[in-house]
Amino acid sequence: MPTDALLRLAIFFALGVPIILLLRRVFIVGGELRRDAQHGQAAVDIARRTDTSLAELSVVVDDLRRGKAGPEASGASLLASAEALGRYAREAEVVDTHALRATGAGLGAEIERAQRAVALIEHGRQLMLGASVGGVAEGETSVKRGYLNLLHAREAIRARADEIAAAAAAPAGRNPGEGGRIR
Repeated sequence: MPTDALLRLAIFFALGVPIILLLRRVFIVGGELRRDAQHGQAAVDIARRTDTSLAELSVVVDDLRRGKAGPEASGASLLASAEALGRYAREAEVVDTHALRATGAGLGAEIERAQRAVALIEHGRQLMLGASVGGVAEGETSVKRGYLNLLHAREAIRARADEIAAAAAAPAGRNPGEGGRIR
């Protein structure tokens, strides 16, 4: 009888151990996929909030650029946008640490690009507030360049968030840009 029991125990372990290892692997992979999807959704959410903030700011800067509003009127909006972009950049750093970077800059780098555009606009606004004629012309140029940089950064943020979301949704080992073929 003892050999019969030992044989049953050996068969049980021989079948049970691979099943347990397989279940463990399924749970690990499932957790990784869920985390990747969460980071993809976080990237899209950050991009959406950044886009909303930059859309509102672009209206204010466009009025400043076209001379419809004075440089005094846009100061509060620029400050609020700079603070919001700082918060979004910190959130994007978390996404960037977990997102697989195939190519290009991360979402945080694109938001920093928008921050530099806001800083350039603020610099131009400060020059426009100055009394000298040359300062006003240079300020207008800085505002115009900053405005264009802001528009380009806005597009780059959207594109990068879409790339991160697509990479998070794609199964491991597949490139979303290649129609699902294995690399």
